Amino acid sequence: MPGRAHPIITGNIYHVFNKTIDRREIFTENNLCNKFIETITYYRSSATVLRLSKFHQLSEEMKMYYSKHIMDINRLKVFILAFSLMPNHYHLLLKQNQNQGISSFISNIQNSLTRYFNIMNKRVGPIFLHRYKSKPITNEEQLKHTSRYIHLNCYSGHIVNSLSEIISYPWSSFNEYTNPNFKIRICQKNIVLSLFNNDRSLYKKFVLDNANHQRTLEYCKYSSKW
Repeated sequence: MPGRAHPIITGNIYHVFNKTIDRREIFTENNLCNKFIETITYYRSSATVLRLSKFHQLSEEMKMYYSKHIMDINRLKVFILAFSLMPNHYHLLLKQNQNQGISSFISNIQNSLTRYFNIMNKRVGPIFLHRYKSKPITNEEQLKHTSRYIHLNCYSGHIVNSLSEIISYPWSSFNEYTNPNFKIRICQKNIVLSLFNNDRSLYKKFVLDNANHQRTLEYCKYSSKW
């Protein structure tokens, strides 16, 4: 199999995405969508040595101790800057903090989700394409527009049909960006928000003002060659 068209370099940011085999819609029920969010949160740490299923078998005391250990920001092999989950694919905006961090992270989450899905559905075999796609982010403008693209994916993909639904869509990080009281905190938002003077309302306006334009595009340059 040919190698990746570009190296994954530690310290750089990448738009990473993959889809299911035969475009099978698996992320249509809340339990698997919640499992996706739990999985990307858990496996971003280089200190994660237990499978997620084994973690759930620990005592509550051990879970607390282990969680504190793996969620140390200095142990995160990737920073998740943004994410969006669609019925048959996912998008992640990732900064690699350690060598092989992204490849290890994607392998772990896809393997974990596949095991979970197969157990729940009494099946065997892969559910994701073997090789994920990645696009390097080379400048601040590209970073802005890629984060916007990811957060608008539910709208341009006709999963939701109004601006208010973009805001409330539960399977992306847009709510985390725009609502300071949002309970789920996964993303290192400061990297993107610093480009908007750390003003959440400016970022929200930037995303929503471009929603209809993005929806009219037949192809996106980040995903047109899947």
